Amino acid sequence: MSGVLDVLFLTPSGETLPSVRFRVLPFVQASREAGLAPALAPALAVDWRRAPKAIHKRLAFLLTLPRATVIVIQQKLFAPFELALIRRRCQRLAYDLDDALWALHPADIGRPGSAEKSAKIARRFAETCARVDLVIAGNTYLAEHAKAHQQNIFVLPTLIDTRKYAPAPPDAASVPPFRVGWMGTSGNLWFLPEVLRELAPHQQRLEIRVVSDRPYEGELEELVRFERWSAQFEPDQLRGFQCGLMPLTDDEYTRGKCGFKILQYMASGVVPIASAVGFNREIIRHGVDGFLVQQPGDWAKYALRLADDPDLLERMAQAARQTAEQRFSLEAQTPRLWAALGVGQQRGERDASGGQRT
Repeated sequence: MSGVLDVLFLTPSGETLPSVRFRVLPFVQASREAGLAPALAPALAVDWRRAPKAIHKRLAFLLTLPRATVIVIQQKLFAPFELALIRRRCQRLAYDLDDALWALHPADIGRPGSAEKSAKIARRFAETCARVDLVIAGNTYLAEHAKAHQQNIFVLPTLIDTRKYAPAPPDAASVPPFRVGWMGTSGNLWFLPEVLRELAPHQQRLEIRVVSDRPYEGELEELVRFERWSAQFEPDQLRGFQCGLMPLTDDEYTRGKCGFKILQYMASGVVPIASAVGFNREIIRHGVDGFLVQQPGDWAKYALRLADDPDLLERMAQAARQTAEQRFSLEAQTPRLWAALGVGQQRGERDASGGQRT
């Protein structure tokens, strides 16, 4: 792309990182396709760059960034001097987050050096929020935390492409056993043991599938049918579930989660069963388009209820799909992001007047 970009995303990792796949790449692709729908026109010049991990490489990277009207930092907690370098390449600077980046993962708490790491990331998070012009938060919990450091906040859930993630055909086989699935990165396999303990007595009636980048090797691993995650086959892997699990502990880190796994299930016509934690409670209407788990025994109770009642399963699957389409679809919500960044209308006025990007 020549000239000045409308929006440039800076990411901490490559395209397999979920936050990059779902909070960056869809918007870049939309611009290259001139929008997913007429509502996204006029087309914007949008691109992305992955920030190197090594500091010496990162300095050269930041000094040679293309100029953009808006640069959006996605998740990465840069040092203050790096933020100053980024600021020189844009008119406005935004920070996007869909995790409680100031908090440690529950599995890391108590490990050697965890206190120092926790203090450092909390400080970096505060500095980043204070130095940007806009914070884009994936849910209201993240927004409230960011407000301690930045008043200009825009809440945008992680959006789902409901064209790509769609239900299985109505005549798809639904013979026993009932298929209960979990999909996620290997760092979150840590949450599975509690669920497996509850489902274990019903293993003859339930097939438990785990789709991840590496096998689950923890407690009751013999109950699990493992499938290696594939970007190409992910929609089909999701459609192989009849209900989808999202277990979480209830702590500062998990309350920052944006429930995207739930949205993948819903868009795929898979009924979610999720811990009643954080944003999960704002997505799911309990008993209508999913179930919220309040105590360990609920995992088996709700899975068996769906397995025993095909009509209920069908109704809730349809309601789940409708929720994804109406409240969280990429097509419906993308214009809100352009408006928050101040680029959609501005670009349209410039193009209409024959103006050129410099």
